[in-house]
Amino acid sequence: MMEGGDQSVVRPKAKPFAEAVPSAADKLRARKQQVMRDAMSEAAAKLFRERGFETVTVEEIAQAAGVSRRTFFRYFESKEDVVVTRFERDTEELLTELAARPACETPLLAIRNALVPAIRSALREADLLRDVIRLLRETSTLRRALMEHRNRYEERVAALMIRRLECGSEDNRPILLAFLTRALHEAVLNAWYDHETDDIEGLVDELITGLCGITAEMPVSYQPSAS
Repeated sequence: MMEGGDQSVVRPKAKPFAEAVPSAADKLRARKQQVMRDAMSEAAAKLFRERGFETVTVEEIAQAAGVSRRTFFRYFESKEDVVVTRFERDTEELLTELAARPACETPLLAIRNALVPAIRSALREADLLRDVIRLLRETSTLRRALMEHRNRYEERVAALMIRRLECGSEDNRPILLAFLTRALHEAVLNAWYDHETDDIEGLVDELITGLCGITAEMPVSYQPSAS
């Protein structure tokens, strides 16, 4: 059951493509907030690892991090949000990488070339990421909590694909590519978790090659319906 609290959660605004340069004061404030958020995330991960997700309370997480319950709710909406926020950080990394890919790249190549550095960045905290993936596999409430994040993720990727393809909102390809991006992202993370490989580039390429092979299996006689 999700625990609620003060709704004034301190959460970084989603501005992956903002052009304004933050001031020194803003950078310092954001750094302090991230340090606090990381401390609570690490405390929560340790408790979840030792006792399982369902039995741990917000009060116990706050106590382990050396903060009050009120402070916890300034940074997270619930204990589920601690886990979801970890995935949001990885999402921001991928969106930034995808937005930076040159326009000459085809959509699938741009996705591939954004995934590799984004996954490598996520693996800088490999132990924490491993805990998060395990918890998601074991806990249905966490998987439900992740759904809203997935929807926002796909909406933002679709917006990037509309710009890349220079198409209108009536075109369904950006939606399909957004779903594909999110699915590949999660598939790579899960494959890494299962196989513990450091060859992220090879892992991404293997999945994309498999995808291309599947799409090539349509029979020559297949005729798509007229639009």
